[in-house]
Amino acid sequence: MINRYLLKTISMILVFLFLISTSSAVNQVSDTQINNDTFTPSPISIEKRKIVDSKIMAIIEAINESLITEYLHTIVGYGPRLTGTYGCEKSAKYIYDQFQEMGLKTRYQNWTKFTIGRNLLKPKPRIFRSQNVEGILEGKDTSSDKIVIFNAHYDSVKISPGADDDGSGTAAVLAAAYVLSTFEFNHTIKFVVFSGEEQGLFGSKEYAKEAYENNDEIVVEFNADMIGYCKTAEGENRFRISGTKDVEWIMDDIDKLNVDFNFNFELPRWIISEVGPGGSDYFSFVQYGYESIAFWEGEWNQNMHTPQDDLDNVNIGYLVKTTRLIAATLANIADMNIRYPQVHIESPKRGKLYLEGKEKKDLYATNEDEIRTIVINDIWVWADAKYGDVPIKKVEFYYDEKLQYIDVVPPFKWQLNKFSILKHEIKVVVYDELDRIASDWIKMLFINPRIRH
Repeated sequence: MINRYLLKTISMILVFLFLISTSSAVNQVSDTQINNDTFTPSPISIEKRKIVDSKIMAIIEAINESLITEYLHTIVGYGPRLTGTYGCEKSAKYIYDQFQEMGLKTRYQNWTKFTIGRNLLKPKPRIFRSQNVEGILEGKDTSSDKIVIFNAHYDSVKISPGADDDGSGTAAVLAAAYVLSTFEFNHTIKFVVFSGEEQGLFGSKEYAKEAYENNDEIVVEFNADMIGYCKTAEGENRFRISGTKDVEWIMDDIDKLNVDFNFNFELPRWIISEVGPGGSDYFSFVQYGYESIAFWEGEWNQNMHTPQDDLDNVNIGYLVKTTRLIAATLANIADMNIRYPQVHIESPKRGKLYLEGKEKKDLYATNEDEIRTIVINDIWVWADAKYGDVPIKKVEFYYDEKLQYIDVVPPFKWQLNKFSILKHEIKVVVYDELDRIASDWIKMLFINPRIRH
């Protein structure tokens, strides 16, 4: 493997050459349109954009076939990587060691899960014990609490080497971490790999729950699951993305990077549902209200969950290209002044029991695809709204999709005081002064037999 200090030197040279080649463009940039407000970029903003673009180009150039192949071959060599087996543990140790060598702040997150299976008529009680692995590249902006996450799952099913599912995503996380760790970014980037995905997203559920309880300010979570298979020319030119409703602006940025850096993918996109079951680890984050973008290869891999999901059926050139686009997007977001507003419901929190507005205890899910929240008697709903580049104009509070209240002065809150003995959804929508929106929601059993005054 290339020495990381040599890689850093090469990256700096590429950045320098890129800046020289584009220096004449400072005074040739046309006006830019953002949300119907036209403005002319200043030479300072143009210069900053040039520096970011040169960094992205250096990152793209540093992710190559030899880097991806080394990581993928090692991970597949430990397969099958069924959660809890020695092969899975060896994979975790290898990834942990790689993150440490990159100079990342590294840790295991150990987790235990008891399950009886989905068929209650024929329960199959089992206990799973395993670990997630996290490598953190701290942001250089000490005033920023924002986090961008790139994750994959390193476990496989029992009968498969798991080369594409999800050795491809794991190799992409490692390659992106290796290259991006040679640069500095404004916001923190977390590189994470999960086990327990094939059994029910167990590892990522534990990770997302911890992040939620720590009030981590996650801008977006990127999930790569099966991004290395293509057999046709049509598949080779397609890379599918799905995202939550409030990250259209990030998917637009992906489209722009795709064009500006000549990836030339066709990028079909669709909206991630808030209702389970989820198809991969992204859903664990969606359940806790986090924004997510999932990346998928352009055509169906019929070898998934079979012994044929091996190295012979991974297209390394395609995997390099998909990894490069994800890494470029990571770099772009991690250096960005976040323009769009963000909001999350501070109270009531998911997975809690409330009585008379007071948090009483944690609740555990009876349905693997739903986090239980119970509110007894009336409660105030609090929304934590953060603005991007312009102030917040208003916050709307909805009850089962019906507008109930509009607050224009922080702290933003609304008293929920309706007769109810059923499940309901609370949603908040924040608008900034350019009418860009963000939203959050919570589903809960709301028991309020009488309205209180």
